[in-house]
Amino acid sequence: MHRHVLFLPRAGNLNGLKMRQEPVGVPTSGSVRVKISHSGLNLADVFACLGLYSATPTGEFIPGLEFSGIVEQVGTPTSELRPGDRVWGFSRFGAYASHIDADPRYLRKIPDGWSLAEAAAFPVQALTAWYGLVELGALHAGQRVLVQSAAGGVGLHALQIVQWKQAHAIAVIGRPEKADLLMKEFGLSADQIVLRPSGWRAGAEFGRRLDQVSGPSGRQLDLVLDAVAGPFFRPAFERLAPGGRYLLFGAADFMPTGSRRGWLRLAYQYMKRYRPDPLSMISDNRAVFGFNLIWLYDRVDEMAAMLGPMMQLPWRRPVIDSIFPAAKAFDALQHLKSGRTTGKVLLEWE
Repeated sequence: MHRHVLFLPRAGNLNGLKMRQEPVGVPTSGSVRVKISHSGLNLADVFACLGLYSATPTGEFIPGLEFSGIVEQVGTPTSELRPGDRVWGFSRFGAYASHIDADPRYLRKIPDGWSLAEAAAFPVQALTAWYGLVELGALHAGQRVLVQSAAGGVGLHALQIVQWKQAHAIAVIGRPEKADLLMKEFGLSADQIVLRPSGWRAGAEFGRRLDQVSGPSGRQLDLVLDAVAGPFFRPAFERLAPGGRYLLFGAADFMPTGSRRGWLRLAYQYMKRYRPDPLSMISDNRAVFGFNLIWLYDRVDEMAAMLGPMMQLPWRRPVIDSIFPAAKAFDALQHLKSGRTTGKVLLEWE
């Protein structure tokens, strides 16, 4: 048997992503072979390909953290999964492939009514939003929650959690045309949506726009869920209420504009970044939680404990922005990093 994979000889350049065919043996004991239908794309994939992701493997590697597909073979007869089952799953890299031998503990059957494409748009986004808001943020009713990139994959799932918990959402978007989706699907009002500004005074302008956002009793922010950072970190952090938590899981503002890293620009951004004072956090009773979901991959019991209650939420069918053939992975990643997407970008395997 053979499979097709997308791989990088080494991290550093998106243009280095190549496809090849390679032989595969029988599934190892305890694994489940899945014929992948769709691979989900994440900004973490872009950073991994560029070598800017702390968990990126050294040398050659296959990107990809999530997928959907059909079970083909089961490596152990005691598995609850059977050939023909439709599943979604997580992987610690390796999901940019036509087949994967997956750990069954990270596979779940696809909900009735969901397509294989929709299923691939769910795992990483939903768990990221859940872990940040519920596990770290201790979200509860009545809180004011700022969600950066609210029309993206994580953001759309975060809004569902916020509304399910009966909290008050403030959605930040990068383009004005994305507001229509949030108003239509989530019933957000115009004063719950903030357009993220651009330009050399973007940070100051963002703070001004946050001050204009109305909310219950004019309160400050209780939680911020952010994967953008850059000049938008400080104004949002400074508007945290006492007891507020800033949940940071990425830095999309550091995204290189081209297919290479661009060290000079990255160094400049790194040196000028805002660094909150830990001693001030004590007196102000505010906190910053940085997290990277991939480091939870080996903590099976903790992951299982989250997935159970997470799947009790009445999730909507995921929003898909676009689907690219696997052979067009470079174009798909370029589209993802453009900031023009609403919902999920996927690769499709024939």
